[in-house]
Amino acid sequence: MRPQHRLFTKMIYVIFMVKIMNLKDVPMQLIYTIGHSNSSPEAFIGLLEMAKVEFLVDIRSNPNSGWVSFANSQNLKEILTARGIKYIYMGDTLGGHPSDPDCYDPQTGKVDYRIIQQKESFKRSISRLVTGSRKYRICIMCAEESPVHCHRSLLVGATLSQEGIQVLHIRGDGKIQTDEELLKERAGVVESQYILPL
Repeated sequence: MRPQHRLFTKMIYVIFMVKIMNLKDVPMQLIYTIGHSNSSPEAFIGLLEMAKVEFLVDIRSNPNSGWVSFANSQNLKEILTARGIKYIYMGDTLGGHPSDPDCYDPQTGKVDYRIIQQKESFKRSISRLVTGSRKYRICIMCAEESPVHCHRSLLVGATLSQEGIQVLHIRGDGKIQTDEELLKERAGVVESQYILPL
């Protein structure tokens, strides 16, 4: 074999190995999050359609809203079905305010996400989301527009990330935010500083 052929073969091998080892080239399963906030139904559906969402999973402990009537469970299901998006309620197992008193700290009375993560019902629901994301484009929904302090990112999103799922957050202005950007927002880093790692 001539030296040029050996060099060419080595270059091809190196490129091939870099491709295999580069995790960015491996398609990740992803799940979106969204908060209905005080959006209009048209704006809310528009955000879901922009992200090509096929299943909306409602993870509110109470699937009704006193402020935004379209976000009440039955109304929302009808609106979504009319647009070809399926609705599933899983707030009974993935909600941020569970009915199980064992999920609360006895001293403070505050919900303890670490306890929720250990519950079998929570684990089963996370497993359903992971399995479903292999086939469908899923979005989990809560009420708050911002995921910064919402259980959809702090509890459910964090658990999905540990399962190897890429979690992306649909914001009210149409921006899609990564977990990394969300962490920076939580830490008070402005967008112009995003090039600096935290």
